[in-house]
Amino acid sequence: IEHLDSGDLARFPEVVFGYLSPSMIVISTPNSEFNPLFPSVTLRDSDHKFEWTRMEFQTWALYVANRYDYSVEFTGVGEPPAGAENVGYCTQIGIFRKNGGKAKESCVSEQHDQHVYKAVFTISYPSLQQERFFKLVLVNEVSQQVESLRVSHLPRQKKQDGEWDDTPKDSQASSPCFGPVFTEVEKAKIENSPKPFCVGDKFFVPLQRLLAYPKLNRLCADEEMMRSGIADSIPLSSDGSAVVTDLRDYFDE
Repeated sequence: IEHLDSGDLARFPEVVFGYLSPSMIVISTPNSEFNPLFPSVTLRDSDHKFEWTRMEFQTWALYVANRYDYSVEFTGVGEPPAGAENVGYCTQIGIFRKNGGKAKESCVSEQHDQHVYKAVFTISYPSLQQERFFKLVLVNEVSQQVESLRVSHLPRQKKQDGEWDDTPKDSQASSPCFGPVFTEVEKAKIENSPKPFCVGDKFFVPLQRLLAYPKLNRLCADEEMMRSGIADSIPLSSDGSAVVTDLRDYFDE
């Protein structure tokens, strides 16, 4: 639910608890009280719209459960280290069960039989074995990483002693302010990979640099696999060794 903006979150209970109304619903979400145990983390992922404390999540969950006739129990995964037990689980979980048992469940099934559904998209799991889905995921991940590197490579545009500081701030591997937290081994692998560079107003990110990031490394076995997966969707250098994009865009002005 942390990926939902406020409007979608407000409609979520009506759709899932009210209309779909399954006998059990399991919802997990980050416990923000655990975040101070991570190095340099505000939100755990750049796509998160919020991260709740245990009280915030439980207040929301109890309200929803009461409104839609569910009971809820709370648990979690990821125990805190010794000495920090008061922060709770790393990820908090609410397990909702429909009150009333099988009688209501059969009634809901009869109600849903009145609707006609049409398949609009089909995935055969494990989905990444399907070429079209694999390419979609790969292009999305490469695009996000390239954009993050591009923004971090821009001049800092801060005045220091009356002059502009034009030093690029490429600090993702060593001190991320959001997104994934890398291990020391992962940081070293990223730092030792070919660095992004500029030629005129073009920004180049070597494929070997992208492969150093854990998420992309899990998707692609090697540079050729990445190149063939993104070639139809993302501009590459003339020799195919790097992704190419404009260093600046409209939103940087």
